[in-house]
Amino acid sequence: MSTTQDQECDQVTLLTGRGDIFSGITVDSKLLAKTSALFEHQLEQSLVAWRQAKRRGIWLSIPHNRTELIPIAQKLGFILHHAKPDYVMLTHWLDEKESNQLPSYAMSAIGVGGLVVNKKREVLLVEERFAYVKNYFKLPGGCLDMGESIESGLEREVFEETGIRAHFRGILAFTYKAEFRFGHADVYFGCLMSLDENEEDQKINYDPGEIAACKWMSLDEWANSSEKHPV
Repeated sequence: MSTTQDQECDQVTLLTGRGDIFSGITVDSKLLAKTSALFEHQLEQSLVAWRQAKRRGIWLSIPHNRTELIPIAQKLGFILHHAKPDYVMLTHWLDEKESNQLPSYAMSAIGVGGLVVNKKREVLLVEERFAYVKNYFKLPGGCLDMGESIESGLEREVFEETGIRAHFRGILAFTYKAEFRFGHADVYFGCLMSLDENEEDQKINYDPGEIAACKWMSLDEWANSSEKHPV
């Protein structure tokens, strides 16, 4: 290493961040050194300081435009935790007296389906454009977005798929699958929905990108048909 590089390493600031009640720290990614060589030195020295301070779990977020730093962090003991479009999260458990206590990333998908019933005792049903079984009508719905509530996610999904404004009233039932997408669990909530007095005459306006057909069906007919939803 040249004299200039030695001087730059001496001037590198140790990584700091937000501490937590478990003696962990989430590193401030704005403090990452500007080059790979400087980052390696910075992280090595920071690990020494964290161990001396008896830090236990380290959370290191690498921005999407600095992914060249990931192999360096892995070489120094960090492991991949999760990734998002704008960053990759790595962790390092430093406490040698206890096993790794850091929580794993979210392991469940949440799905919702709306049983929309009008005054005529009809239920709103959709046929998906991409489906394993054709001519199969099911409850409108889908997956919740990150941070979305069951109520708001359900109302959004039903409107996006059918064009009908319906309102959450309560949870009727739910199912659980231990193995679903990417090996994660799936929780699906079947919910009761209704229309306000002035919303009974809404026109169906389904999304052709997702939905092949949409219709109202008598509750009695649906309950006795092979098309009824498994929930």
